[in-house]
Amino acid sequence: MINKYLYIKNNNFLRLLDNLSADYKVFTPQETRKNYFWKEYKGAFEFSKYRSVTNLRQFFTPAVEQIDNYFGSNKAQERKPICIVGAKACDLGNALKIHDYVFLEGDVDSAYKQLREKNLIISSDCTAFKETCFCLALGNMPYPEELFDLNISCVNDGYLVEIGSKKGEGTVASNKSLFETVNDTTLKERENNRNSVTKEFRCQIEPLEFPKDSLLYNLIKNGYGDKLWPEEALKCVECGACIMNCPTCHCFLLFDTKDKDGYFKGRVWDGCQYKNFTRVAGGANALRLREQRLRNRYIKKFEFFPERIKLYACTGCGRCVEGCPAKIDIRKIFKLLNENQNSAKK
Repeated sequence: MINKYLYIKNNNFLRLLDNLSADYKVFTPQETRKNYFWKEYKGAFEFSKYRSVTNLRQFFTPAVEQIDNYFGSNKAQERKPICIVGAKACDLGNALKIHDYVFLEGDVDSAYKQLREKNLIISSDCTAFKETCFCLALGNMPYPEELFDLNISCVNDGYLVEIGSKKGEGTVASNKSLFETVNDTTLKERENNRNSVTKEFRCQIEPLEFPKDSLLYNLIKNGYGDKLWPEEALKCVECGACIMNCPTCHCFLLFDTKDKDGYFKGRVWDGCQYKNFTRVAGGANALRLREQRLRNRYIKKFEFFPERIKLYACTGCGRCVEGCPAKIDIRKIFKLLNENQNSAKK
């Protein structure tokens, strides 16, 4: 029986990634201008202080892919499994649960299922945060608590490793010479580090006056006719940055096309902020106006999913805030909704 907690030195962690490269295509975070991007591992590892610009969606539902039918890709079995290193709590938790619900409940997407089963996730704690991050406001912590195979936390000159799945346990068993036992002092160090980051992060969140996460469902449900939707929609340029950067967005468009090998069916990422998202062949469009599309995005995340699986389809990663050229800010929208509804009660 392998202990749930182990320790690995920095140099041995590089050896672990080298070993994993034999079976997986390994992606690690690399910093460029104070932002992290996942790039293929080339023998060097850089621990990411906070979440990357992109999310895990790219690894489980590619932006463009050829498919056999409506339920999976004919390319999935040909892909080498992927090992994703440095995923943060906002990439896991609600994000993967939402995608699992969409692609594994009911009609199972075989391509997604295969990738979820084969790919390996080595997550890591946040040791800092961006100005746009607000996971704590949604009751989420800045360190992974579930849905990882292995998680690493910075301690001493290495990492405390937590095993989160049978797959993770098998990875450790196959590389057991690289790991060491953990003492109580190391476990306490991780706890202190996490508490310190959380306390500092909370100081950033409190001035935002973000409503309690328990209120968000009712704020959206009761805010259908709020004046802020047309006001905020005037800023939107319909670029799609918010939906493409979101770790829980999952909508796609099916299409037929022809290449040198003949006709095939494909799918690409799509989203409700695009004006043709709900347009049907006859020309009718249920979300014709920008304000309707903006509001729909919030309804889907904070009303639709809570009513079905009791989860918000938002992790507080702040990627939508960071990517929006019009500076539409989800934190501001909830603050205004709360103020408007409180004023209406007086």
